[in-house]
Amino acid sequence: MHEIETSALQARLFANYANRLSFELLPGASDRVRFPRGGPFDERRGYAAIPNYVERLKERGYAITEQVQMSRELVRLIGLGVAAPFREPRVAGLVVRGLGGRSLYDARQRERTFVDFDEVPPIVVDTLLFIENKELLAAHDPRSNPTLEWDRMAKASLLYAGAAMGLPVSVEGGSTLATQIEKFRHSPRGRTSSAQDKLRQITAASLRAYRDGPDTTQRRRDIIVEYLNTMPLAAAAGFGEVHGIGEGLEAWFGLSLRDVADTLRDERAPLEKRVLYYNHVLALLAALPAPSALLRTDRDALRARMRAYASLLARQGVLDADLAGRLADAPLRFLPRAPAQPLRDFVDRKAATAVRKRLLELTGAGSHYELNQLHLEVDSTIDTELQERVVEVFRDLARNDFVAANGLRAKHLLQRSDPAKVLYGLLLFERIGDQNAVRVQVDTLDQPFDLNRGAKLELGSTAKLRTLAHYLEIIAQLHNELRPLDPATVRIRSRAARDPLTTWVADVLTSEPSIALDVLLARALDRKYAATAGEAFFTGGGLRYFTNFDRARIALPTLRTALEQSINLSFVRLMRDLVRYHESRLPYDTQLLLEDPEDPVRLRMLREIADAESLTALKRAYRQYSGLDEAELIDSVIRRERRPEKRLRKLAILHYAWSPGADRASLALWLREQLGAVGDSDVARMVRAYGNPALHLADYGYLASRHPLDLWIAGQLWRTPTASWEELLRTADEAREISSRWLFQRRNIRPQNRRLRIRVEKDAFARMTPYWQRLGFPFDRLVPSYATALGSSGDRPSALAALLGILVNDGVRVAPITVDELRFARSTPYETALRPDPEHARRVMDPAVAGALRDALTGVVTRGTANTLAVAFRDADGPVAIGGKTGTGDNRHYTFNRWGEVKSSKALNRTASFVFFIDDRFFGVMTAFVPGREAENYHFTSSLPVRVLKLLAPAINSRLSAPPPAELAAADSQPISSPRRH
Repeated sequence: MHEIETSALQARLFANYANRLSFELLPGASDRVRFPRGGPFDERRGYAAIPNYVERLKERGYAITEQVQMSRELVRLIGLGVAAPFREPRVAGLVVRGLGGRSLYDARQRERTFVDFDEVPPIVVDTLLFIENKELLAAHDPRSNPTLEWDRMAKASLLYAGAAMGLPVSVEGGSTLATQIEKFRHSPRGRTSSAQDKLRQITAASLRAYRDGPDTTQRRRDIIVEYLNTMPLAAAAGFGEVHGIGEGLEAWFGLSLRDVADTLRDERAPLEKRVLYYNHVLALLAALPAPSALLRTDRDALRARMRAYASLLARQGVLDADLAGRLADAPLRFLPRAPAQPLRDFVDRKAATAVRKRLLELTGAGSHYELNQLHLEVDSTIDTELQERVVEVFRDLARNDFVAANGLRAKHLLQRSDPAKVLYGLLLFERIGDQNAVRVQVDTLDQPFDLNRGAKLELGSTAKLRTLAHYLEIIAQLHNELRPLDPATVRIRSRAARDPLTTWVADVLTSEPSIALDVLLARALDRKYAATAGEAFFTGGGLRYFTNFDRARIALPTLRTALEQSINLSFVRLMRDLVRYHESRLPYDTQLLLEDPEDPVRLRMLREIADAESLTALKRAYRQYSGLDEAELIDSVIRRERRPEKRLRKLAILHYAWSPGADRASLALWLREQLGAVGDSDVARMVRAYGNPALHLADYGYLASRHPLDLWIAGQLWRTPTASWEELLRTADEAREISSRWLFQRRNIRPQNRRLRIRVEKDAFARMTPYWQRLGFPFDRLVPSYATALGSSGDRPSALAALLGILVNDGVRVAPITVDELRFARSTPYETALRPDPEHARRVMDPAVAGALRDALTGVVTRGTANTLAVAFRDADGPVAIGGKTGTGDNRHYTFNRWGEVKSSKALNRTASFVFFIDDRFFGVMTAFVPGREAENYHFTSSLPVRVLKLLAPAINSRLSAPPPAELAAADSQPISSPRRH
């Protein structure tokens, strides 16, 4: 009896044992840590999944820098399935900080919870205890165990036993609030499935009660606060899972916890308001036994429970007479959907959105909602102050007065265009040691879509940088390949070479066998490529003509000058040399392929080409004709011909194509079905013209001016309208062979060679693609055209910035770091911190090539298209080196007449970009973009992003003048915080 009344022995035993359940945060990965098995809160806050997150993060270049080391007793306890008795955080959720610890994003909902016992209105405390745990605050001894109420447990046990024997009794739970907390937080699925589960809950709750010593007075108050803050209240539409009275009031009724609590604590508040608020609190407390049913589907039962409780609470004196008397008539106002949360502007949230998206990739969390629930603190690399300054300037650029005041109304800028419709983007990195930290990531598209990382844009002449990088890499590759050879062998290789690049390098090495790579690369940049227009280039499937943006002032510029002045024709001719280099290294002889009609490789390729062309024609025809009724099908095939004579002729051709060997009567019936009255003479004329049995599918295609496979697909669908694509493809072999037969005839050498030249060019570009991808090109294929040197293959701003990162890092490719540290479960037994591992960097370019490219890009600013920025950037000692490449993309859809003249031009979008580096510390990309038909009204060039970057120079200069931030500077040494013991 003494123990029941005082819990003296329990207090001593549990307090002593809890004192041995310690953990300490230490450097590196822990060899003594155990994670929970997965109760609802362990899963919601991510504690149970930390091992999975860690493994995934390791695969993505992160390493553990700090982790908890548990005492052996705590490891054993968790191994038995008992929840660790630590002080759980009142609120938890994703927290993202920027540079210097400034808040970037905080998913914790502090306003929906009580901070301490004093914040809880007494009437709410009394109501909760009356319903759930009457003796919690009425203990006679400060050592009393709040987990156990012996009379309550005895009653519950007797009722359970009676029910098991078949007696007509209702079972009541014997769990105290402390035990219930353990159940809905840490038991699997929040339930008690066995006696062992109940024992684990009681053990965990008791250890938690005596965690701070034998006196449980404060713990009993804490239990009330924790229960009210985290009790499960089902899931509400538009909100998700609801935990705690604060979330319940907001999600189910649209009420604020602060308003409700302040009103219920204030005795002078209007009675009507106190009644209204208390009624909704009572609804949530009454719904606790079955919240999903009572709050969502059976609200009549909920009201009945509320009336019963109100009566009991009034009789026991918990409610005063006035309040109790009005409860019966007080409304209960459920919302159909949780109120929408106010959102900040998308532009303001771009950096936070980018970090959260990156966290989804890193952790594998299933959704942003799941990510927001994690007990996770993230230090990002975003410079929040600089980010805000960039957003401010971008917003100003939508104002006419700002545009005019900063000289942006000039030619090749905004002139008379509406500045508000231009979208801007900036991605800025800072090189800190061996890491590339994202400092600014913003664009003005007012949507979650990330223009910098997600958009495929035609960024124009920035592709010249990729082309030049590939060219210099090939020169370096040839240097490494040929330099070890003796001069005689090099001369032989020069004579045997089938491409101009190999010939040039071999000739240089013949005359200067010991030439250093950096000297050869400088000389390669000084090679001259003609800038004159007028030449036709066979590329991209046909003859193409290219022009320069400005009439070339130099007819034969060096590549260095062509880069600085962005001269198109020089780079088109350079790309031709690059294609020839790759063509000469294809696994077949391209010259023999085009010259020998009997070459087996040629015949195999022609078969592959014919097969691909026929498959394309079949797909196109199926898409066009499937789903049409008979009349629509026929009308579509004959192109809705309405002239009587031509319609008669085309229908006759269709009939013979679809019904080979048809007789005159069959044709007459067909024509009269389609045209009505048709004279016998007309039928006879059609038989003489098209009834020749020697004609086949290809002949009828020619006569109908349609591809033979168009006629075949249409005929099959005419017979069997429900035929699937797979069924038609299985029966198309003969038709495909007939339609392609012409290509293999000896008289068709020219169309054969034309197709083979296209195929060779495609194979060369396919061989080129991995070189580009290694340097960050983001797509699976290059467009097989010399126009790829001018941007026709597209790009992404982030991918261009990645290429600059390689150059700034002397040829080493480093994954950009947006997330500098992830710290799971701070101040818990599961705390784990990870940071990027610098060892995941890899060399993708020779340092000499990177240096040569940086030198060439510096000339673009000092002497070329970006010379506006020549002295714009400076540190404490004066101007710093800046280099970059400009690019303009005027993406249009052209239509041509039969003579190749442009009939119409429709703008699809307009882009201008500048990819840059500043000193050896900052690099990035600035983009201006107008999507859709609005682009017709804009004629800006890359001068626009260059000028906008100049507007940002003062803000960036303040960073150049300051020492690099410390958060990544010592990444190799992996600094840690001081050990913390709990």
